Amino acid sequence: MNTHDRRDDDRATPLVPQEQYGPWKGMRPPYASPSAVPADRYARPARSYSFREVLAGFPNALAMLAGVWLVVSPWLLDHPGTAAGFNAAWNDILVGVLVFLVAGARAVSPYATLPWSWVPIVLGIWLVAAPYVLGFAAESRPVTVNDIVMGALIAVLTAVGVLTSLWGRRARTNAQPDARAEDA
Repeated sequence: MNTHDRRDDDRATPLVPQEQYGPWKGMRPPYASPSAVPADRYARPARSYSFREVLAGFPNALAMLAGVWLVVSPWLLDHPGTAAGFNAAWNDILVGVLVFLVAGARAVSPYATLPWSWVPIVLGIWLVAAPYVLGFAAESRPVTVNDIVMGALIAVLTAVGVLTSLWGRRARTNAQPDARAEDA
């Protein structure tokens, strides 16, 4: 058989997936080789996240933003000196960084970091008490109000995050039957 006698139907078509979206839907580029497009390009992700898992991290993400505000606020509000001899801005910066780190970890992985939930709650309570403990409540009303409001917000958001994490964890354990119960 001569190579010029082959029909077009006998030619091997490249093993490239067709485009599934857009104006090129169903088309395959003539120059494409099988290695041009990964085989798992349109594969579904290995694990999908439930609504409860996403909801469990949301209050912690808001608490993380409150931590960012605490770090930024010393440049926007005039923080006074304290009775302990240092500027009250350092209290807000330190608490803001700690809240940002812990609440950020809780926002990303609310179930794995559940034992760390007490840290932002304690820091929020400290922020509410700090103007009176450090002695700058009478000197700067805007900073005092900022610390009290942010401390209460952080404590409440973290508590809501803990409750949604426990709610989601309970739903996950109820959805997965216990292997020991099946063996009996």
